[in-house]
Amino acid sequence: MTMNTIEQAIVDGLTRHPPRSGAALRTTIALSGGVDSMVLLHGMYRIQQGVSSKNAPNYPPIVEFDALHIHHGLSPNADQWAAFCQRECDAREVPLTIVRVAVDRSNTDGQGIEGAARAARYQAFQRHAGSRIVAAQHADDQAETVLHQMLRGTGIAGLAAMGEVRLVSPGQVLLRPLLSISRAEIEAYAALHEVGWIHDESNDDTAITRNFIRHEALPLLATRFPHVAASLTRIARHAAESTEMLDALARIDLGWDGVESTDGAEAVEGAEAVEAAEETATATAAALDGLPLSRQTNALYHWLKWQGVATPSRSQLESWAAQLFRPSPSDKPHQAGGHDFVIRRQRGKLTLLRRSSP
Repeated sequence: MTMNTIEQAIVDGLTRHPPRSGAALRTTIALSGGVDSMVLLHGMYRIQQGVSSKNAPNYPPIVEFDALHIHHGLSPNADQWAAFCQRECDAREVPLTIVRVAVDRSNTDGQGIEGAARAARYQAFQRHAGSRIVAAQHADDQAETVLHQMLRGTGIAGLAAMGEVRLVSPGQVLLRPLLSISRAEIEAYAALHEVGWIHDESNDDTAITRNFIRHEALPLLATRFPHVAASLTRIARHAAESTEMLDALARIDLGWDGVESTDGAEAVEGAEAVEAAEETATATAAALDGLPLSRQTNALYHWLKWQGVATPSRSQLESWAAQLFRPSPSDKPHQAGGHDFVIRRQRGKLTLLRRSSP
């Protein structure tokens, strides 16, 4: 059995990020039934078979896995998709959990139905998946994300798009081992190995921004710039490196090592950020007074992010920095903040105070 590019990418990704302690030590595939996740399923199945083969000594024993299918209930075909995933997993003797979620169409928090479905999906991951969740996003998905973020006017962190690993909850990470693999390579693998998949009709609706980018914007750009997808994924890598450097600079300017990221995970989020808040609730402000505004806002942005505060706008950060980083001879407290928190400066220290709910 010969390891191909896709299977090698899966093995490499799982090897770089071994199971974390503190959660169920399982590897779970996020299985939608689309071509990307079906290729991931089949690739991991082949790796698993190779591990058991005496003729494949180079395959590491890292592929004991199950699968999780999220039934969003948004398509009339959703029951058929769940049944398809069950048949495909049964054929490979892969345990499958099907979880039905309720997507609140009336409360999308400004991110559309896709954002609401994503939020429901991550809640299901936390409750039903193992310590490593493996997802099938690939290089073309990354290119679409970068272009979408550029059109939204995002910052460097947004241009970094999807990292190979993302923290989902304490002790639980989402891995994306196929980010270097193109959609064409995935479809070629599916054809070679006769992998079946389902088609989600919502992916054809160009009223949805991501679909418009996929079906219209990127193909048009490719007529003039044939390597546009590769260029956009390269931007993501450069932005990710810059984000790491800005993170390190914020630690230096704040004078401490507040929250350590683990396994290369994206910035501490959610529950783990709340747990870390006691460590990071104060920071030295005096060291920031003489710095340029860009470094003040960078330090403030990271300090707030490490405590789980929703990302503020650039103008908000600049306004807060102007209020906070101006030492007073009498050391009179300075204060800034949003709807649900206050940042207070007193005696050279910054403190984050959460507002009580009414």
